[in-house]
Amino acid sequence: MNRKVLFLFILLAPLMLSAQSVDDILKILTEKKVITQDIADSMRAESAISRQNTLPQNQLSIDMEYRPRAESRRGYQQLPSDTALPTFFVGQRTRLNINYEYSNQLTSRFSIQDLRIWGDSNPKGLQGTIQVFEAWVEPKIVKDLWVRLGRQKLVYDNERLFSENNWRIGGNAHDAMILRWEPGNLKLHLIGAFNQMGEMVSGTNYAPTSFTNYKSLLAIWASYKLTDQLTISSMNSMDGTQAKDYAEKIYQRFTNGLRVVQKSDDYTLSITGYWQHGKNAKGTKLNAWYLNPEGQYKYSQFNFRAGAELMSGTSTKTKTVDNSFSTLYGSGHAFNGYLDLLTKFPSDNANKGLLNPYAYITWQPSKKFEIMTTLHYFSILEDVYKGTETMDKSLGLENDWIINWKPNSFTKLELGICYADVTSTMELIKGAQIDASDKTPWFIYTMLTIKPTLLKIKW
Repeated sequence: MNRKVLFLFILLAPLMLSAQSVDDILKILTEKKVITQDIADSMRAESAISRQNTLPQNQLSIDMEYRPRAESRRGYQQLPSDTALPTFFVGQRTRLNINYEYSNQLTSRFSIQDLRIWGDSNPKGLQGTIQVFEAWVEPKIVKDLWVRLGRQKLVYDNERLFSENNWRIGGNAHDAMILRWEPGNLKLHLIGAFNQMGEMVSGTNYAPTSFTNYKSLLAIWASYKLTDQLTISSMNSMDGTQAKDYAEKIYQRFTNGLRVVQKSDDYTLSITGYWQHGKNAKGTKLNAWYLNPEGQYKYSQFNFRAGAELMSGTSTKTKTVDNSFSTLYGSGHAFNGYLDLLTKFPSDNANKGLLNPYAYITWQPSKKFEIMTTLHYFSILEDVYKGTETMDKSLGLENDWIINWKPNSFTKLELGICYADVTSTMELIKGAQIDASDKTPWFIYTMLTIKPTLLKIKW
């Protein structure tokens, strides 16, 4: 670099942090023939390197979530009996999330939460309630390849099979590893987990008594963006449950399927299908299926969404094969009505399958306010009997009304009013009291969510 160029570089140095300023000055100098184009290009490159070296490499953000929810119920999850009185309580979730990133080479998240029902613990007692919700670290291995290790949410596609289950007070997280390869339009995730109750001296006996969970999990999720509007993804999962007669035996359940989504500014079309096979938790041969076509359309202030969920069930005549589909670790609340009468499959539908045509209508007159109403029709696919009588397959209708108000970017107030008109078949498969179907199950809640960012710094 000659003296003239060196002198110009010194003059430009204070401006190196501004790419636009450097480009403007170099353009003028080139037009005045003070420097050649080659020299200008070289100085632009040095300027870019200088800016890159001065960009923040560390990013730290801290945010919180405060979410109390007041609920009044009579028939939530279970049909009401003659003696059932409405209940009322307030559940609360408080989370603190710490996120750190280093130069796109390392990402980590640590999240703690306090879960409580107001009044469930002695205010003078010493019992603690803080628990870890997420604690993972994700280093970058090579270009486009990361590995995430630790307690984390598994959220894929429309969350039917793997979800964070945000409706629950505690949510849902997994102790797992994810190997993520994401070059361009392709995303490929390899998910693995192996659960134990503690540090084992011998063997791998995993038999929790207060909850149920898989012993092993291996899944491959792939998503490819074919065009700006068309995406196809696949989920292939293998989760294992320990046999009761021998701790080292695992019954493996396989779930394989595809999801295709076509999206534009005005509409979204999707279809999802899964096949489930292998063995269930009892060791019975499994052969089940799931199908979900859906369409959405936006018009002015309205959003219309309609579709149907179909999942197979087991016929009373079938003795050796389980044909009842399970939705694994996905969300139930978001798919089959807010009353949650049908969320845990296949137990909630008595292994008889499900047909659930649904419609959602959302009106959003402003960015701060929206009203949504949903309608679900429920029916089983397999015959169910009451003595020798074959029951009608219809389970009933549910209608939910949800009102959201967002006064600012970090606050949302939600009101829900939900009720259903159920049949005697619903009464039978839910094991409810006789004539419980004559009563209207209902659920009303108010939920406040405050999620501010407390700190965000770069250095």
